[in-house]
Amino acid sequence: VVWGFIGLAIMNPWIIHTFDVPIGLNILNCGLILALMAAPIITSIAEDALKAVPDTYREASEALGANRWQTTSRVVLPAAKNGLLAAVLLGVGRGFGETMAVLMASGHSINMPESVFDSVRALTATIAAELGETAVGSEHYQALFTIGIFLFSITFIINMTADWIVRGTKKGKG
Repeated sequence: VVWGFIGLAIMNPWIIHTFDVPIGLNILNCGLILALMAAPIITSIAEDALKAVPDTYREASEALGANRWQTTSRVVLPAAKNGLLAAVLLGVGRGFGETMAVLMASGHSINMPESVFDSVRALTATIAAELGETAVGSEHYQALFTIGIFLFSITFIINMTADWIVRGTKKGKG
């Protein structure tokens, strides 16, 4: 909700002023808010992945005459690539399941977007906005439930992929 408020109160007027568009509650606003939400997760997990690379790798690279940049680009990053990819996937999974910030920052308009400046309605926001007013067992309720199953499936696949990548990293160390 706090990120959604930031989208409404700060990003909305900034987008209107910067891009000279009539409304700032759009795909761009939503994407920026989701990126800001996912960044701490991605950063934290990526930092752990980089710290998990053994110091002996760095020391061996420097002993062979590599400078700091060569060590980072040719030793540390390749050794941490699975953990870095898992960090990105978990951040994407976090953004994918977000509801309130998307509801508040996207404009919540039912239409097919033609540009990043169009308002849209996300699947998660549709469930949040409509479920309370839907009769249990109706076709509308079942459609919303199907959207929920679809979102759960995609998030589950993203998280399982990240877990599979992390497990691959641990097996490679043994």
